[in-house]
Amino acid sequence: MRAAQITAFGGPEVFSVTDVPTPEVAPGEVLVRLRAAGLNRADIVIREGRFPEAPPPPMTLGVEGAGEVVEIGDGVDGFLPGDRVVINPMKFCGHCERCLRGQDSECLSLQVVGEHFDGTYAEFISLPARLLIPAPERLGFEQLAVGVVPYMTAWHMLKTRGQVAAGETVLVVGAGSGVAGAAIQVAKALGATVIATTSSARKEEQARALGADEVVNYRTRPDFDVAVKELTGGRGADLVHDSVGAATLQKSIDAAAHGGRLVGMGSHTGRSVELDLWSIYRREITVLGCHTSNRAEIAEFLPLLADGSITPVIDSVYPLESAVEAQARLDAPERFGKVVLSIG
Repeated sequence: MRAAQITAFGGPEVFSVTDVPTPEVAPGEVLVRLRAAGLNRADIVIREGRFPEAPPPPMTLGVEGAGEVVEIGDGVDGFLPGDRVVINPMKFCGHCERCLRGQDSECLSLQVVGEHFDGTYAEFISLPARLLIPAPERLGFEQLAVGVVPYMTAWHMLKTRGQVAAGETVLVVGAGSGVAGAAIQVAKALGATVIATTSSARKEEQARALGADEVVNYRTRPDFDVAVKELTGGRGADLVHDSVGAATLQKSIDAAAHGGRLVGMGSHTGRSVELDLWSIYRREITVLGCHTSNRAEIAEFLPLLADGSITPVIDSVYPLESAVEAQARLDAPERFGKVVLSIG
């Protein structure tokens, strides 16, 4: 089969599309013919050699993907050849104490597709059947490929951790990313008023099209925390969704209302940051760390994906052979939404 692999650590140019063995199907697994793969910020971290748990090159990246079932391993029920499926990339054991409680995203042996082992930038992948989700019929493979990971993350951040209530004001920082774009839609679906920050007039229009009630351009208003206070009559946001990291975290805290919450995930602008502790303590701000969701949370938002209440946002689509160009686009500041590889 064909796969786009990194041959060393470095920039987008380290990708090479090559022939590799098609994976064999083990008991309990399903072989999927991938039709599309979503690019993820995690791909950049691994490609640059900044994820110590990844295996050494050559490695096939790709956290997100969708395709068709082609072969079923022994002991698998519930799938047939030809079924359209989406991948849940969180590979959990299924039998530890946390998995049995339904907290599979907290599994002590958790691994991630495309991070700990070969991923979706390929024609085929074999995975445990419990990682496959029957695909909503209304969406094509390119939308399906990016229809789970951003939304499972945003749902976990806003609904489970942030406990957003109808009528609250949610600030989504950096609306051009896949997770932030999903967060705008999820917050609106939960009944919130949404303020988003972004970097250009074009992105302002795109954020409003997703449902943002107000948009702050942080290029012209670098003090976006002050702008948020102005838009809320001096109060601030009830909840701030930050997936940017060090570059925005202090301003995100300052943009929150007294007694507000900040939910954070992602650190592509840096993992370490100096914070003004008084801005947290004296205003009683709750800071919530987030990773990803479990299967129960995926089941909660899938109906919204199926009925069109939330719709995956795609920036651009490239063929598998153009993985280098796709990776460059993933890191482009003008990108809005997800970059997708079309496979076959």
